[in-house]
Amino acid sequence: MPLKINNSLNIAFSRNPIVISHRYDEPLDKNGGLLDISIGGSHVFKCRFSDPLEMDISEIIDAYIPLLPEPDVISAQPVQQVFSFLKSGKYDVMCHLDYASIENEFEFKVLPGGISRQNYRRYAALGTDVFTEKFFESCGNFFMTTRTAEWRISMKETELSPLYFIIPRQDEDIEIKAATTGQSLYLATHDSGIYTLDLDELRRKATIDHQLLPNIFDVYRNETFACRIVIERADIAKERYRLRFRNSLGVFEIIELTGELSITPDYSEAEAATFQRFDAVTYSLYSDRERIERKQSISIATGAKRADEVRFLMDMIASEEVYLLDVTPFPLKVIPSAEELEYRPRPTTPENFTLKLEISDSETNIMQDIIDGTTGCRPRVFTKQFTNQFN
Repeated sequence: MPLKINNSLNIAFSRNPIVISHRYDEPLDKNGGLLDISIGGSHVFKCRFSDPLEMDISEIIDAYIPLLPEPDVISAQPVQQVFSFLKSGKYDVMCHLDYASIENEFEFKVLPGGISRQNYRRYAALGTDVFTEKFFESCGNFFMTTRTAEWRISMKETELSPLYFIIPRQDEDIEIKAATTGQSLYLATHDSGIYTLDLDELRRKATIDHQLLPNIFDVYRNETFACRIVIERADIAKERYRLRFRNSLGVFEIIELTGELSITPDYSEAEAATFQRFDAVTYSLYSDRERIERKQSISIATGAKRADEVRFLMDMIASEEVYLLDVTPFPLKVIPSAEELEYRPRPTTPENFTLKLEISDSETNIMQDIIDGTTGCRPRVFTKQFTNQFN
């Protein structure tokens, strides 16, 4: 039996089961065979195996598979390719079997992330997988978002971030049509890989070309209606903060919080840093202390959340990479948690929660934040470039 994995498309997520299986025609000797696993051309794991081979290697791959790249922020293109399956092999996994000079190889692609166990079981019971039914499908929501699983993707205008999607074949057509203007953006792909749709840039382009700010986009894939993107007006709030996080599928999304925020410094190590010094003049001991580290935690209310937003919020809390925006000039890496997150699956009113965000960095040198090297310089009245607007 040839070497294979439990996926007919030869692509998988690193946090879902990746079971390789193989059976030899003749039984192996007591030493067994040798299994060698490579990711992106680099050897990461080697072991011996007995026949028949059936092994879940997802944890091994998840430890070494790189994170998905981000789109180029300088580019003004609404659709960007962030990774090419043809030009780079850093997500290619090679399994090599060697026994008695008989070698077998099998190569497949693995992306960081995964779907829930419940959804994985459901797809398995249907005899299919998430790539076939969602990410490669033309007549459904094929974007890598955990915001919703429905055909209509709704997000607030303050939560806009690039939507990732996968192009499995070299020749596919994507059309994004603005409902208000009827104008379309066409993408004829000639390279398989991972792409992003930048909604901010798409709206900016529509505003420049047609003097209208569209909020509804219909997405077609291979001339088949796939899904609709609806951009909602942000809630009116005195305070507004955003969290940018990697979702369960391994890509960044943004969630908005409209509650009050407070920061609590923690000097819990102050007592441990205290010690005794000897005074040679009075022949006595006096207390002294080393400079101590300051840790900080943030308490923030989420604001009113709908039932679908609560699930999206829980994905953020479980994320391995979260950044708090709108508090400091630059994103602040935090570790989110929620002491109490009791919610109703069928709420009659929006629900509000309180989150704790622990700032990942601790500081011993406390000072004012700077943005760049010119912060301490007196600002100029005029710029070096001439414009029609007085500065």
